[in-house]
Amino acid sequence: MPNPQHPAIVSVAQAIRSRREASGHSQEEFAAVVGLDRAYYSHIERGRYNITLSVLFRIAWGLQCPPSELMPELAELTNLPERSKAPRRPRGV
Repeated sequence: MPNPQHPAIVSVAQAIRSRREASGHSQEEFAAVVGLDRAYYSHIERGRYNITLSVLFRIAWGLQCPPSELMPELAELTNLPERSKAPRRPRGV
């Protein structure tokens, strides 16, 4: 199991799941609407992935809400990691 994500990422995941459930879509239906793999989308809703802005925008479009409505409260933005967990690419690549 991957390391637990920052609470702010989990908060975004919960907001996405809540809105998707309120819309009446299954994960499979919604993932298809926004053009994401269902398994990948499932990980997003469980807060396992730190998604890109482009994925957030696609999800917000599918939920018919501004991306800002999916974002965490300012108080949740404490103790953020110093940098991304993604490996750095060598310069010039």
